[in-house]
Amino acid sequence: MKLVTIILICSAAMGSLAAERPNIVLIMTDDMGRETLGAHGGLDYKTPVLDQIGAEGLTFDHCYSLPICTPSRVKLMTGKYSFRNYVAFGQLDPSEKTFGNALQNAGYATCIAGKWQLGGDHEQIKAFGWDEYILCNGVKPVDPKSKPLWQGKERYWFNSKVIADGAYYKTEQTYGPDMISEYVTHYIKRERDKPFFLYYPMILPHSPWAPTPHSKGGDKSGAKICEVQYFKDNIEYIDVLVGRVVQALEEAGIRENTIIMFTGDNGSGYPVPVTASNPDLRRVGSVSGWGDYEEILLEPGDKSPTTMKKGRETVQEGPLTKTTYGDVPGRKNRMLRDGTGVPCVMDWPKYRDEYAKIGHRRDDLIDFSDFFATIMEVAETSVDYPTDGVSFASRLRGEGAKKRKFVFCHYWRVGRDPKGARDAIHDGNYKLYNDGTFYDLQTDSDELQPVDLKNAPEKAIAAHKQLWAQYETVRGFAPDVAVAPSKLYDPSAPVAEGLSREEHMAKARKKKNFDEGRTTRWFNAKDLNNDNVIDAKEAKIKPPKDWNKK
Repeated sequence: MKLVTIILICSAAMGSLAAERPNIVLIMTDDMGRETLGAHGGLDYKTPVLDQIGAEGLTFDHCYSLPICTPSRVKLMTGKYSFRNYVAFGQLDPSEKTFGNALQNAGYATCIAGKWQLGGDHEQIKAFGWDEYILCNGVKPVDPKSKPLWQGKERYWFNSKVIADGAYYKTEQTYGPDMISEYVTHYIKRERDKPFFLYYPMILPHSPWAPTPHSKGGDKSGAKICEVQYFKDNIEYIDVLVGRVVQALEEAGIRENTIIMFTGDNGSGYPVPVTASNPDLRRVGSVSGWGDYEEILLEPGDKSPTTMKKGRETVQEGPLTKTTYGDVPGRKNRMLRDGTGVPCVMDWPKYRDEYAKIGHRRDDLIDFSDFFATIMEVAETSVDYPTDGVSFASRLRGEGAKKRKFVFCHYWRVGRDPKGARDAIHDGNYKLYNDGTFYDLQTDSDELQPVDLKNAPEKAIAAHKQLWAQYETVRGFAPDVAVAPSKLYDPSAPVAEGLSREEHMAKARKKKNFDEGRTTRWFNAKDLNNDNVIDAKEAKIKPPKDWNKK
């Protein structure tokens, strides 16, 4: 009888401890730079909910992701620098463990809702630590014969490729972000009685920029639309969706002990081909796109330049945002401040009194790997393998000092192509690349002119010395233009085997009836994981007769 009593007491104590652990809601947008948020000095968009989260909680002005989605997501979910585990664009190595696995093992209910685009099937998604999911982008239903309710031509409207736990999500909603929002708010209320971890990687505001349900006018039929004017609407609708999360938490009675973390996966969208130009707006134009372009600043009334794409005249435009520190163009895919500087507001209501004492706006450095370490600490759990993050949990409790001394960015756009790999390490003021170039971010955030160390002030020289040493500690070798590119990734990490798309093209050019455009499109289609390598399985794929028409 005494033994039973002891067991019951211990069980009750453990249950009480579990109940005290916070719920964690991590929201990450798709292509939304720091400049878009009023909390960070943005002036063009209305974001009252997010601004309030930062004003009552904490606003971190120096949070850094990677320049595009896949490496940012892999780094965030695993807590590791990308040279350790980034395999290819659109993939998360099945051998990796995520924060979903860790919190699931710690007794948390886990859910992921939004954009996936990381490969695998239903079983693999579940194996990454999610009790349930509602996802789009690269997710297939368990039943291959099942059909979606609608099929629009663009990314958001009447495009119900939204899969919830293996099946197409059936709902009255016809706007993709609303479908996911509906599931999220239901989940919060359903799981209110136990600690849960909700990872909400939103699908907004990635191009094509289409109208939202709150847009005045605009075609909401699912037709193919991309106009810069709707970028503003997309940003403001994100604020509406976050407001629904806050409201659901309040209605469930669990807001006090729920941590909300909000960030973005990379800088805002760069100029892309648009279906209609918006010459009445201030915007950025380009004739090449994909980040490797000279930005053309366009004032209202200016005509956008045109270029030929696949035999037709095309206009490429992107957003230009006014802020308290200048005009900021969308710089996704670039390693500059505006390509990796992302919004970051957080709030844990039970510690608001402490926030008021230390100040709500913080200049702490936050690396994307730090989210993993922080979530582990606030959930009172850990993992038995090494990660790279530095926890900022003490800041969420309104205490402690800045811990991280530098931010590390290892960037590979398409995967393990050593020619395209690049490292950068910075302390918020100065930045050092793996080829030895060194910049003063305080006076040259666009990195137009490397620092001349022979004539640099002592402060810059000291920072250079420190960053050099920190780089060597992280990578195991010194930053140097002569460093072999193959050193830029972990030799033990998986490497795709096969011929590159360029090598396949070189062989194809020797054949009769070669067509550059058609052949390029076919090799791009065969490269299913977009790693720039046609492996043995992909090489065997034969084109259907009508492939070029589709």
